[in-house]
Amino acid sequence: MNIITKLHQQFVVDHIKNIDWKEGSSSPLIVELDPTAVCDLACPGCISEDIIATNNSFSNERLLNLAKEFKESGVRGVILIGGGEPLAHPIIGEVIDYFGKNNIAVGITTNGTYIHKHLEPIAKYSHWTRISVDAATKETFDILRPKKNGGSKFDLVIENIKQLAKIKKGKLGFSFLIRSEIEGDGIISNVHEIYQAAKLAKDIGCDYFEIKPSYNYKNDAIHSLVKYNDTLIKKIKDELSKLDTLIDENFSIIKAITLDESLNGVKSKQTKTYTFCPVAELRTLVTPLGVYVCPYWRGKEKFKLGDVKTTDFQTLWNSEKKHSVSSWVDPSIHCANLHCLRHESNLEILQMIEDIKEHKKIDVVQEYDRFI
Repeated sequence: MNIITKLHQQFVVDHIKNIDWKEGSSSPLIVELDPTAVCDLACPGCISEDIIATNNSFSNERLLNLAKEFKESGVRGVILIGGGEPLAHPIIGEVIDYFGKNNIAVGITTNGTYIHKHLEPIAKYSHWTRISVDAATKETFDILRPKKNGGSKFDLVIENIKQLAKIKKGKLGFSFLIRSEIEGDGIISNVHEIYQAAKLAKDIGCDYFEIKPSYNYKNDAIHSLVKYNDTLIKKIKDELSKLDTLIDENFSIIKAITLDESLNGVKSKQTKTYTFCPVAELRTLVTPLGVYVCPYWRGKEKFKLGDVKTTDFQTLWNSEKKHSVSSWVDPSIHCANLHCLRHESNLEILQMIEDIKEHKKIDVVQEYDRFI
């Protein structure tokens, strides 16, 4: 999770050195890919509920061709994410297989319900697979992550994790998003299950348990951290204090970089004084609805770089529209209310750019993780 160290890998440093920052990069290094906007769950407070309502997906043919275009463009890693549920796409196993055989690193963020349908390619090629569960019991899961049209998929998700744990080559994670009644929309608190969920993750073969704070996402509060009350913060901290007892050489606890801030006094804003986003030239978001500056602006027309349903990826990336939108986005204005996970990376890259201009030596580390 050391995002600063990742930026000092040789392939990243070389890429940064070769970018004309007035014109933009020749291609991103990492693509976050929504294969589909379809999802089988109906989670209350879903940040992508408007997108999921479109029921949109890449066709089988377009998705395979898009994978080839990423390779030809020099993309080094793809994160399958959503939007919808990425593993719901019928040929996603074939796409994962293509990436793996062509030295494109794969990471997967999934709700876990379709893992059994693509178990072999996921186990063989996914560098990491992170399953969003947010619960330790069926009762809590069924409220926070209910199946569309009723029913439960808790047992299926747990069994899928167990089966993947037996044969996977990459890392396997259990993701827990802190939820509470203060978020509204029929959401209940899962705070009392933090430790129990972490223990479950360890027992079923996960390599790590990830704990994350919740975000507001509506209106001007888009992706700002939820402000927990003192009573809830105490309960959360009590649960977190027990997690270290689970750590050993085979199991880790990962805390989101914004967790401490959420528990120790949320600032109203994350101050950004820079006027362009360098990370957006290294990473991008590709969805059936369009290509966007970053995931925070998924589905927002003003932040749309183009449409890969009608344009090949390299042509889009070098287009005037992409350059125009990228130049227009000003983090100090448009992202002022965001608690952006890319903020620290942006600060580091901006310093690296200055050091390169002044011919200062950039520290380099051995390549170890393409997911910058």
